Amino acid sequence: MRHTGGVARLLPTDFDLGSLEHSERRVCEAFVAGLDDSWTVVPNVPILVNGADSEIDIVLASPTQGVVLVEVKGGIIAVQGGRWVQNGRQLRRSPVEQVMAAKHQLIARMRQIGVDLSGMFMCHVVALPDAGGVPAEGLGPDAPREIVFAKPDLAQPALAIARVQREQGPVPLERIGRFLAALRPDIVLDGDEGRAEPAARQRIDDATRLHLTSAKTLDSNQRVLVTGGAGTGKTWLVLEWARRAVARGERTLVVCFNKPIAEHLQRVLEDTGVTVGTYHDVLVRLLEPHGFVVEGQVDHAYWEVVPTAALVEHADAVGTPFDTIVVDEGQDLRPHWLASLEQLLDPAGPQRLLVVADPAQAIYVSPWQPPANATTMGLEYNLRSSYSVASVVKRLGGPIPLPGAPGRNLVRFVKAGGPNEVRKRVRELVAELTTQQGVPLSQIAVMTLRTSVRDGLLAHAGSDLPLARWEDRSEETALCETVHRTKGLERTAVILIDIGDAPDPMLVYVGASRAMWSLTLVGHDALANAAGVTPH
Repeated sequence: MRHTGGVARLLPTDFDLGSLEHSERRVCEAFVAGLDDSWTVVPNVPILVNGADSEIDIVLASPTQGVVLVEVKGGIIAVQGGRWVQNGRQLRRSPVEQVMAAKHQLIARMRQIGVDLSGMFMCHVVALPDAGGVPAEGLGPDAPREIVFAKPDLAQPALAIARVQREQGPVPLERIGRFLAALRPDIVLDGDEGRAEPAARQRIDDATRLHLTSAKTLDSNQRVLVTGGAGTGKTWLVLEWARRAVARGERTLVVCFNKPIAEHLQRVLEDTGVTVGTYHDVLVRLLEPHGFVVEGQVDHAYWEVVPTAALVEHADAVGTPFDTIVVDEGQDLRPHWLASLEQLLDPAGPQRLLVVADPAQAIYVSPWQPPANATTMGLEYNLRSSYSVASVVKRLGGPIPLPGAPGRNLVRFVKAGGPNEVRKRVRELVAELTTQQGVPLSQIAVMTLRTSVRDGLLAHAGSDLPLARWEDRSEETALCETVHRTKGLERTAVILIDIGDAPDPMLVYVGASRAMWSLTLVGHDALANAAGVTPH
């Protein structure tokens, strides 16, 4: 195997390895230090598997040695009765199943946007950074010894990778560059040379990093409220608080209002022992053993009061099963909902209530009432969006654009007068984003301020208009939803649509702030005016 000297390249080039979970960081550092400079190391690649957001922990790519997909599992790992166990807790899925499913979807993504994979050998491995060794027979029929990298293998990763490689001819650098650009939302090709332009959130300066660290350690208090605009790192903070609570041995609940956000939190906190769900899902889960049943179709008024009242009624039976409760998107929860959650805190424990919120996104509860007597802190900078997108979000009442964030002009307005013209423009924009910009369909969100516009688009969905609702999303479709359903999410490219004469500024803010790199407004001039974008 040719060794060119140097160390492997990390993409994005200034990716903050400190943002990774501890096990993933150690594996990533081992690959960067132990592979030669023909290799590129890409962490946290988002992927859609079986209609659910997932990720590949690490992708390794070399023009001469192929592509290796890595699933990382830290802690004490064992296989008992054919089931993988991590730190004594049975995993819902084996890491081999996870990475193999992600591999198939990644291949589908590459084919869909025209990335040529011919001659590019792709394999998968499982990294166990805390395992001292692996039996000669491996860890089961789907995990032979050669694809399991324990601590000694990670000390010499080039030799470990050589065990799973096949011979392949060199792949042209421009093809490797296009492959890399299709992996992560914040890797954008600059010409054909395969350079990358990191997203705003990877350009966090020392002062901002210290600010986020200070927010993380606020969880030593009993009641905490952290406020911040869209993209300021609130959900990252929720995840950090949950992990720290588990590390302290606390029974932890993470709750939000929106199902898409709950699904994201469940995926990231999978196998940690944290209870995760929407407010109503959590209440139903707690109440069902005591005879509570949601029967038939129920309306918003039902969800407003009935489950909460049932929790009060069955308080003695439900008990106090949590030590720490973490609330994401707290501005979506009504005061009596927050009060009911606090009743679930064990008085013998720390009784921590940790809440993050953006009052500017209070589209369900107005006016929103924050929890009383809480230690408070504000987050200032937009860590999500390119500078041009963040500037629009700031004009709508959002946070400050991060200095040094990519500043390319990726905001535009496309005029459309009615439903037929909207469909035509969306069809053209989705095709342009995928074929010319290399954005995967799964990283495009078509958002509408009105349900009727969304339903009209979905009614004409097909091969030339590949759109799907949240529940049906895949690598072969762009997400098409209302702004209400996309709160808390992010996508590389957002197409925001409204054909009314008076768009709701708060909904425009929420929709625009979902965009990381590209924002296109489609509709009447009123939409452009609301966002402060000059119509052309």
